[in-house]
Amino acid sequence: MSINLLEADVVFDPSAGLRREVLAGTLEAARLPQSVSNVRLSLQDIHIKRHGELGRAEVQVVTIVTDGISQEPIQLFSEVYENVQKWTHLPLGAGGVTLYRTDAQQIPAYLDYRILLTELDEDIRAIGTLLDEVRRDAQFEAARQALLAAAAIAAPPAALITASSDLALNIVARLLKANKDDQLLLVRGSFDNAFDGLGTKYGPVTKGNRQAAVTYQAEAAEAPRLA
Repeated sequence: MSINLLEADVVFDPSAGLRREVLAGTLEAARLPQSVSNVRLSLQDIHIKRHGELGRAEVQVVTIVTDGISQEPIQLFSEVYENVQKWTHLPLGAGGVTLYRTDAQQIPAYLDYRILLTELDEDIRAIGTLLDEVRRDAQFEAARQALLAAAAIAAPPAALITASSDLALNIVARLLKANKDDQLLLVRGSFDNAFDGLGTKYGPVTKGNRQAAVTYQAEAAEAPRLA
């Protein structure tokens, strides 16, 4: 069992409690209807409340979303924002940033995600290859291949999906530790189609701590009906 190099500030895993209630017969499952053809997970707002700099800071956002069944079963996103003042919202643009979208109308059984905000201490030009370095890592490629092999037979188990996200985050953590970056916020979470419709039942979700907060949302779209 691997040790996580970064400790989550917030854990949002509602399906664990819902699973117990469904199994106990006190709650009905909330699986997505078969008419749903697409699920999108988007980052809608990032609020930086405080950071370690006296004036402005550089903030890096890294996200990991693992579904285990897409052509790229571990999906990565990274962006650096310069000159970030305290108590400000990062410019994500209209509609926010898409972190994940289902592949080829395949609805996964389980979705695992990490949202990491770090304050950069090094020249941001040296950080641009972060995701390339993660993807080139031998352990990352082994985890990716394990998910693809499992998906060729059946939906990968939730434990394998979660372990793959943890591995990817540990690789990111090793790279950021080498650059002496400071963690502002780490959100760890998951959604389960059998119990919460892959998170689509919650609407916008806001999680944070004293330093930062993020708002994100899982949304479902139905396939167009034939005339």
